[in-house]
Amino acid sequence: MKTRNFLIPLFVFLILIFYLFAQDRFIRFEKQHVTVNDFKADGYILAIGGGSEGTIGRIKGSQVIAIDINKRELEEAPDGPLKIIMDARDLQFLDQTFNTVTSFFTLMYIDGNDHEKVFNEIFRVLKPGGRLLIWDAIIPKYTDSLHDRVLVPLRIKLPQGEVETGYGAHLPREDHDLTYYVTLSEKTGFKIVLKELKNTIFHMVVQKPE
Repeated sequence: MKTRNFLIPLFVFLILIFYLFAQDRFIRFEKQHVTVNDFKADGYILAIGGGSEGTIGRIKGSQVIAIDINKRELEEAPDGPLKIIMDARDLQFLDQTFNTVTSFFTLMYIDGNDHEKVFNEIFRVLKPGGRLLIWDAIIPKYTDSLHDRVLVPLRIKLPQGEVETGYGAHLPREDHDLTYYVTLSEKTGFKIVLKELKNTIFHMVVQKPE
């Protein structure tokens, strides 16, 4: 019995140490404020990573086809969009299906080695003249063995209401900044229509040539 009583506080202590150590692994951004205005889009909108808060679905409702590789993320998203479990690296849609594709704080979760594949798939399913709308964070590369993750707290202002949330991801092996995504977009064949940077958050609109 004495041994058991000793082991319980020891177990709790070890859990606490693990928790504190895990917390220290994060680089924490200050809370970022993002405004997502309504936007014009004809036909269905493909929302890459459309689960969790389901930001694009909150704005466009049943016009959205929200895909996510994680079933639970889709289950947590508000009702409205059509929700499909799907890998953005292998989109199960015909060529030139959509006029609009969105990615709202999704690219930061995708391994950099797969970004080009995802962009190529998006380019394929977009119609000529179609647009890709991106909102994401500038993620610094991994340089410190003590910090290998980033945490981005957000306040998202929508046409109707606000959402408080936060996104955490592993640090990449190279800087995923605005220049990185501009280069990736142009390599895929997109034209840059809009690029905005505010603090550590950026918004881009790129277009498939007609």
